[in-house]
Amino acid sequence: FYSTLSNILPNKATVQGVGTFFLLLMTQFGGFIVYPDAIPVWYEWLYWINPFGWSMQALVANEFQTGTKYNVFPGGGAQFVTEKGFKPGGVRISYSFAFLLPFTVLFVFVLAIVLKYVRHLGKQNSTIKDEEIYKSEIEESGNIASQNFVTHLPFIPVDLTFKNISYEVVTSTTGESLKILTNVNGFMKAGRMCALVGSSGAGKTTLMDVISLRKTSGIVGGEVHLNGFPQERESFLRCAAYVEQFDIQSPELTVRETVLFSAKLRLDPSIEATAKTADKERFVDGVLNMLELTVLKDSQVGSYEAGGLTFEQRKRLAIAVEFAGSPSILFLDEPTSGLDARGALVVMRAMKRIADTGRTVCATIHQPSSAVFEMFNDILLLKTGGQVVYFGELGEGSTNLINYFESRGARPIEHGENPASWMLRAPVKEKDGVMVDWADLYTSSDQYTTTLNTIESLNESPDESKKITYDSPFATTFSKRMRYMVGRIGTIYLRSPAYNVTRSIVAIFYAFIQGAVFLRHAYTDRNTDRFTENEASGLIGTIFLALNIIGLSSIAMVVPVMKQIRDVFYKHRASGMLGHTSLWIASFTAEIPYIILVSLLYSIVFFVTSGVFQFQGDFAAFWGFFTFNVAIHSYFGQAFICVVKDLPTAGALQGAIVGTNIFFSGFIVRPQFLNGFARIGWYFSFGHYVYESIIANSLNDDSPRIRAEFPSAFLNFLIEEDPKCTTDMVVCDGSFAQFVDFSFGGEYTTQNNGRNIGILILYLVAARMLQWFALKKFNYVNT
Repeated sequence: FYSTLSNILPNKATVQGVGTFFLLLMTQFGGFIVYPDAIPVWYEWLYWINPFGWSMQALVANEFQTGTKYNVFPGGGAQFVTEKGFKPGGVRISYSFAFLLPFTVLFVFVLAIVLKYVRHLGKQNSTIKDEEIYKSEIEESGNIASQNFVTHLPFIPVDLTFKNISYEVVTSTTGESLKILTNVNGFMKAGRMCALVGSSGAGKTTLMDVISLRKTSGIVGGEVHLNGFPQERESFLRCAAYVEQFDIQSPELTVRETVLFSAKLRLDPSIEATAKTADKERFVDGVLNMLELTVLKDSQVGSYEAGGLTFEQRKRLAIAVEFAGSPSILFLDEPTSGLDARGALVVMRAMKRIADTGRTVCATIHQPSSAVFEMFNDILLLKTGGQVVYFGELGEGSTNLINYFESRGARPIEHGENPASWMLRAPVKEKDGVMVDWADLYTSSDQYTTTLNTIESLNESPDESKKITYDSPFATTFSKRMRYMVGRIGTIYLRSPAYNVTRSIVAIFYAFIQGAVFLRHAYTDRNTDRFTENEASGLIGTIFLALNIIGLSSIAMVVPVMKQIRDVFYKHRASGMLGHTSLWIASFTAEIPYIILVSLLYSIVFFVTSGVFQFQGDFAAFWGFFTFNVAIHSYFGQAFICVVKDLPTAGALQGAIVGTNIFFSGFIVRPQFLNGFARIGWYFSFGHYVYESIIANSLNDDSPRIRAEFPSAFLNFLIEEDPKCTTDMVVCDGSFAQFVDFSFGGEYTTQNNGRNIGILILYLVAARMLQWFALKKFNYVNT
């Protein structure tokens, strides 16, 4: 059934919402939460078509039809289950199989049909027609005036040198050391574009990651200098920018909002030209113009699943986000991979404009076209093992590169052949029966000597005025970082209807369905209306299910939202934009209004629909503890996805906490019957404290509203505890307060309110501290 749902519905969020709804129906009307004879007539059809209901009927019939252990019940086990609305006897087991087998076969066939005919294709990515974008790109590329503000913004140009760079890791299988980079030397000058090239696995991205301080594992050797001064982490992160190959942005934000957020957090406040917010916005508009994104500035970034920017537009947006910090050095990991010829040229044109401002640009490049390749000024070619085969100027028409290899025995390049492809295939591995090591040829060449001499000259007698240093690792104060992050996450939440609107609607809908179970008693005369014991049991069962089903929805829905926010945060932190505390506070505050709203909506609708409770006195406690339940589930969901790497692992943690609450809340197994290890689980389950508090505070009515009839255990309880009920009575009325005392062995009482509130606050604090610790310590990126 659920496999069919997952293939019919278009996306994960919809499957999750619809699947939880069916779970609610099957659980609520399966015969366990509300006994069959307490299910109202308008819901009986849900019981008869319910696979949970038929499974429950078969299990009950099988368990209670034989054996002497149930003789403690008057009339035996058969009479006991009959009182609950089940049908005893082996024939009921046969009926259950007669329903369940065809039900299973039916959905196997339905699933086969769905798999054959139903297809969910992604939406068109581009939010604006291609011809409109192309026309705008032409206009923007010629709009020099709008780019002057960006071009003339003060910054310190950087000549970067790297010497004897090595990198090795320990293999996980054998424990041996694997060398990925070997004594790599080179430099990158201001105003020039340097390409790192090589075959797959040569180590070009690793080299760039090492130089840009992105590697957090492995053993790094060598030295890097900026304008002759040793590389220092905090200052380097503020003056450098890194564009990832598959960059992650928040789909809910617009292009301009995304770039502006980066500018606010990264622009140097000491630069007067961008000190004010209006100046930052003007700078961002210039960046968008330079990257040919002005026409898209008010478009949401979107996602590949729901539609949004194209892959090429996302590449330019990623560059704009990094350039918005006005870096001195810009690193790009395969900026043209996955793009068509036009898209690659658009990206390269943007990179060229950045280099023309005097900034240093370094990019790894894989299988570029000749037009793209020749837009670079310098090239560093690596071979497998991370050894340099060539470093130097490319030359017009790649002449320097071609002459170097051809003069050393490489196959001559053919007319019209792409130099980027030729340089990987042309160097011969064997000449005159002798193996040729092109890395050794390079280290013995004049080209290598020139490179070392240039490195020495660039590092010799550094100019103090060109030293890049900052007083703080962040460009803005903590209060501003926190304010910007709170505003950003708040905007993301406002533009996430699939998350927030859905959970609000779920709360209303679920509350109505569950409250309608007790419509027969709604707004009746409390002096004359009576609940049966099964109906009263159904009420405490419904409250139990409500807490767990809404809790399950809360934790399941928050995890993918938080993962997306977390992944973007990793990028921001790696760029030196902000720290973990800003996101920690923002993720906390963003949830608060929605947690309160969801709890309030459920409580109001459930109270109004059921009509069982009194708003005066009962409502505040119900809403308050229900809010605790939603909040703890939501914040543990946030914490779990920050503790672990992926959704499946977080799902396992969700299952553990939800399962613990279900079993140890006190409904499945009542607290008076929990002993030993199970008692420990009951004490550690926060669901127990929420459930106890709602039951004890909301069902504390002392008026006689529940009718106990012989031979029920509740009647015996009343005879012992209530002087109005005597041993010769076969019917006696008790209150909800007495029923709660009977059902939970006197363990659930309002006297524990203070203790329960304190413990629930501790669980909230634990969830928040767990997330804070995880955000600080863990970084689930490939480094």
